[in-house]
Amino acid sequence: MHRREFIKKSALTGAICLTPSFLTASSTPTLKEGLALYTIRWSFDLSAHKDKQCALWVPLPSDINGFQRVIEFGNTTNAESHFESDHNRYGARTFYAHWDKSAVSKTLKLSMSVALRDRQCDFRPKRICPETLEKAREFLAPSAHIPTDGAVAKVAKNITGAEKDPLKKARKIYDWIVANSYRDESVQGCGVGSPNAMLSQLEQDGRMGGKCLDMSALCVALMRASGIPAREVMGIRVGASRLSPAFGAGEDNTKAQHCKVEFFIPNMGWIPCDPADITKLVLKEKIEKNSPRARALADKFFGFWENNWIALNHARDFDLYPANTQGSLDSFGYPYAEVDGEYLDPFEPKSYRYTFHSLKGAE
Repeated sequence: MHRREFIKKSALTGAICLTPSFLTASSTPTLKEGLALYTIRWSFDLSAHKDKQCALWVPLPSDINGFQRVIEFGNTTNAESHFESDHNRYGARTFYAHWDKSAVSKTLKLSMSVALRDRQCDFRPKRICPETLEKAREFLAPSAHIPTDGAVAKVAKNITGAEKDPLKKARKIYDWIVANSYRDESVQGCGVGSPNAMLSQLEQDGRMGGKCLDMSALCVALMRASGIPAREVMGIRVGASRLSPAFGAGEDNTKAQHCKVEFFIPNMGWIPCDPADITKLVLKEKIEKNSPRARALADKFFGFWENNWIALNHARDFDLYPANTQGSLDSFGYPYAEVDGEYLDPFEPKSYRYTFHSLKGAE
């Protein structure tokens, strides 16, 4: 039997009720004002695994002040048990579903409406509360996949030199990633996100190839080693880009996962950036990194996220809830599943069928 649950967030007048820096209840937002509204549908089918227990953890978007707001969320499933939770180290919002081995059909459908607005940093000083400052410092620490010593520390020092200003150090690191990386289409998914592997490749070949998680992880590691709190942010593109086809996705965005970066400056807060997409721009548009177009977009993407991508979480090296059998996850940008306790490869469509679709609202 399928069960359907639905949650809706709305303003008293019917307008979307968001924080003052995003929208106001008294306004009627339009796309021309920089707001994009997306209807999103995710479907999962594990029915191929007959006579086996199946467990599924799906990363979900959360509200981000000034950038992203989940307006509606619903699910339809025949799972024996299912629930939404953020009970993990990073507060990563997760939908969990479990099917007993006796279930013939094992399906889940998630639906949501998400409002997105361009996130543009103005780099103006602002008052940051002590609690935010303290929380940000947690993202200076190394983790199992984000080292801050050894080769990372050495390269970070070479990049930043005697620079003391944290914002200028962050820009030096960002520019260095763009200058020394290239997008390698042979890499599966978003990459593995190993800073040491990237630096080893640089030492051997004189440049580093990878995808978004690889470049984002290295950027984060170098920033942390330079005393700048930083974190990768996993997400998925949900629509076309105004800036380049390289930055967008169609209505079928099943394979449109993308990782970006945030770093923290004490008198400015969290600042967005995306070095990996500049390497994708260079590849897809067949332009040089030092071309006026590439340089202009590299400047723009230091402090910018476009409103055609939803952020899921910044979780790395953490434990799922409820606990899975295989142990801690490296990252949580893709749905994670286990069949009788064994990991199910999300890149194997024959045994793990899922689709992501989105539709942008009309102007």
